[in-house]
Amino acid sequence: MTRLALVLLALCALAPSSVAQDSYGAHGLFPVYKSGIQWVIFDKPRKSRNAKDLMPGSRFLIIGSEGADIFVVGRTSATYGGVCRNKKPLKLRAALLKGPRSKVGDPVMAIKVPANFQLKSSNARYVALENKADEPLYQLLGSTLTAAVLEEGKAGAYQFRPDDDGAAAFLADPKPGSVAMKIDFAAHPVVSGLKTPTALITDAQISASHRRCLRLADGDRLIGRCVEMPHALMSESAQLRFISYDPGGNGRPFLLAYTRGEPLWGHERWGFVLRSTGARLFLRDAMDPRCRDSF
Repeated sequence: MTRLALVLLALCALAPSSVAQDSYGAHGLFPVYKSGIQWVIFDKPRKSRNAKDLMPGSRFLIIGSEGADIFVVGRTSATYGGVCRNKKPLKLRAALLKGPRSKVGDPVMAIKVPANFQLKSSNARYVALENKADEPLYQLLGSTLTAAVLEEGKAGAYQFRPDDDGAAAFLADPKPGSVAMKIDFAAHPVVSGLKTPTALITDAQISASHRRCLRLADGDRLIGRCVEMPHALMSESAQLRFISYDPGGNGRPFLLAYTRGEPLWGHERWGFVLRSTGARLFLRDAMDPRCRDSF
């Protein structure tokens, strides 16, 4: 079995209900960014560090908005812009990637592959997802989403400030009228086992506290839990582009999101596993060139 298959199986095997992202570089998977004319992988601090995995000659399958192809690390270079510490730029080693870009489109993530790996004929499907949020979707899911937010608020999912009188009133008497809800994005990727799947990003507000979530629905039912998408260091949802990447073309997709235009703070990369039991976060990363903060 190829390393690519093993990596994808490892991602799929992890519990869909998990809301924690994988550690940076886990399973040999990294976010890829454009930096000037280069495509780069930043060698950020990580728990499991293999000094050789980003060395010149290392091979990666680069997955992008339109397809995938094999790239090699041509050289490494010291660089800034990937991460900060104490609001100061941290000098990082970056792997500069060389390979055929035409099939890939905008680069999103890289999977480390062995020297003998070959990209043969594939059933993989890449679908750019357009925003389908509209009034009929609000009518279908609005009350269900509000009910879910009420339960999450009562369970402590919102970080209320101690001096927030509105939050105190909500906790004393939670009511649907206390929730302001909007759907930032919605699309309909094919997910095996679901009849009418919808992946959506919601932004809910209770008093002064916001919470942004990726959610999965089947018709008028929510599947699994909220996968939180914190706003810290992150763009508004409207600046994200979304792709359904289905490696086997069998309805077991990964939902990828990335910034393309120049965002306010720095570019970012997201990755979610979508299954009939819910969604799971496996990638959340952002550049921090202006040293606003870190997460």
